[in-house]
Amino acid sequence: MLPPLSTTELAKALQERRQEFAAAVSQTIPLALARLQDEPLLPPKEVELSGIFCFAHRLDGTERWLEQENRCSQARDRLLAGEDFATVAAQVSQGATRELGGGLGSRFLDPLEPLDQQLARLQPGEISPVFEVDNGFWCFRLDQKRAGKARPFSDQPWEAKRILLRQALHRLMAVADPGRPLAMISPFSTYR
Repeated sequence: MLPPLSTTELAKALQERRQEFAAAVSQTIPLALARLQDEPLLPPKEVELSGIFCFAHRLDGTERWLEQENRCSQARDRLLAGEDFATVAAQVSQGATRELGGGLGSRFLDPLEPLDQQLARLQPGEISPVFEVDNGFWCFRLDQKRAGKARPFSDQPWEAKRILLRQALHRLMAVADPGRPLAMISPFSTYR
């Protein structure tokens, strides 16, 4: 457990975060955007997914979390046994995918996100393992993968721009200080 911070220490930490934010807005973000304008870029991988979601609240007890994980695992087992995805989603899923036959539509995968890294390894038709997320559990089927073609940053879809900018910022921050990327420094880092 961390020792309590004094008002002075909290004010100092907040001021440091504000300075980092101001530096990012005035220097790092414009530099990253300038680098993205230099040449055509490949967009992140785009996938179409279907999913089954089992909800658990952070304040739920361990028993509820285990119950929901088991529920999602059983749904996955049914899918692996060949049951129709839409049927299983209608019976098990606890989100909008229940009414949509499991369909989630398409999205770009962020290679900096661990869950997206695992989804990128799936082949069309494959069922993912059960993933724990902040509010429960997901099981996905990768329906389709699309590789985009290189084009200028300004011509990329908004969702792809967000990921490409995040990657550029990640590279810049890793080069600036490999041990302490700016955006990840904790106000409590002095207590480590």
